[in-house]
Amino acid sequence: MGPCDDKSLLRPYKRHILVCTGPRCAPEISPEVYTKLKDKIKELGLNDGPERINRSQCHCFGVCQQGPIAVVYPEGVWYHEVTWDKMQRIVKEHLIDGHPVEEYIFHRLSNQK
Repeated sequence: MGPCDDKSLLRPYKRHILVCTGPRCAPEISPEVYTKLKDKIKELGLNDGPERINRSQCHCFGVCQQGPIAVVYPEGVWYHEVTWDKMQRIVKEHLIDGHPVEEYIFHRLSNQK
């Protein structure tokens, strides 16, 4: 049995947000946004339980000129130029309330709103 064979290690979560922290994706902003997001999720009690928000960093989404980039699943919503101020709004309106922040979106994986 390999290290990825035990599915019980995967805790359920409500949403998954991926943040680009690659060297070309606004390196002066994106690491700070990613780190502060961890603290905000913990502060709001969203790091455990049925409302848990999973947070991951990615090296590159391939659209560096638009960065920092954040992508939220399961909706497949891509946000661009995500500063900490924008991320706080994304947390409140999208991650918690379930309403994507339309003016920050530049791509969707589906036609769902």
